[in-house]
Amino acid sequence: MQLLHCNLSAMATLLADFDTAHCGVIHDAQLDTFGQCLATSSADGHIRLWDVRKPQEPAFLADLDGHAGAVHQVAWAPPVCGVLLASASSDGTVAVWGRRAKKASQWQMVRQERLDRYGDVRALAWAPHEHGVVLACASADGTVTVLSYQGPFFAGSDAVEHRWHAQSFKAHTAQSSGLSWATPPALADKCIGMKGARLATAGDSGVRVWRWAEQTSSWEPELVDQQSASDTPSGSVIARDVAWKSWDGLSECLASASDESVLFWSQGDDGLDEASAAKTRGQWRVVAKVPLGEVVWKVTWSDIGGVLLASLGGKEQRTMLLKQRLDGVWDVMDVVVQQK
Repeated sequence: MQLLHCNLSAMATLLADFDTAHCGVIHDAQLDTFGQCLATSSADGHIRLWDVRKPQEPAFLADLDGHAGAVHQVAWAPPVCGVLLASASSDGTVAVWGRRAKKASQWQMVRQERLDRYGDVRALAWAPHEHGVVLACASADGTVTVLSYQGPFFAGSDAVEHRWHAQSFKAHTAQSSGLSWATPPALADKCIGMKGARLATAGDSGVRVWRWAEQTSSWEPELVDQQSASDTPSGSVIARDVAWKSWDGLSECLASASDESVLFWSQGDDGLDEASAAKTRGQWRVVAKVPLGEVVWKVTWSDIGGVLLASLGGKEQRTMLLKQRLDGVWDVMDVVVQQK
């Protein structure tokens, strides 16, 4: 396992190279919000946690082994939701892990949701904390499940049950492989509920965008011009991943990993003549396509600077940085790893 520090000049410094002791391929590795704890997930069904406050000397913290299949992805909850880690597995379950008290090495499974009727769970993403403790999960058959923490329920004199609510809907025809939440409509220090919540999903039918409808308590689709993603009359292009850019005060933007390219989506009318703008107004459409020459697996926006990281390749996977110029052209830079 390698720990890298990457800057906007596409130069990455190797901070540490260490053995995670996993017995299978590492599928995912995620740092918590503060960059202090690293979670690695593997085909061996285990999740291992590491204290990386001293990057040159990673310290093992815990081994979480509640899954019966490969762990595809892990995700840290927003800090205000507590010290929570979610994991998605090929056994069709989603687990939420919590740290006991203030002991960094003691963890327990606080929730396990069985979604095996939808196949293996491919991806997950926590909602912004303004919506509460909410987790979206993408399953192999195209179903998306949203888990919402309802709070503690006192069943007896000293018995406490922590209740979660699960709501599933069919987002894609055959498979769903990625999802991302939009910036909440209002920044707040307290929960605003699901009002204004929006979610983008990636799968066999391309990119889909969903909006929470309070009147019906359901997820309703927004208009997406799938044809704009394809160079052929057949329609949409399979999307492996999608990332919603944080709101910059100007326009909404999505990025998707589609075949060997990164596609950028917008709801704006920039670059369209009056007739085309009137026809597609309100629809998401592709406004830029950046070919990278290799299969793109994952896309992630940086927290600042509007920079996109794209993971691509086969046996020798690598990372590219994409940054947009003022004239709208996207610069592509290969991340170069330097020894510290």
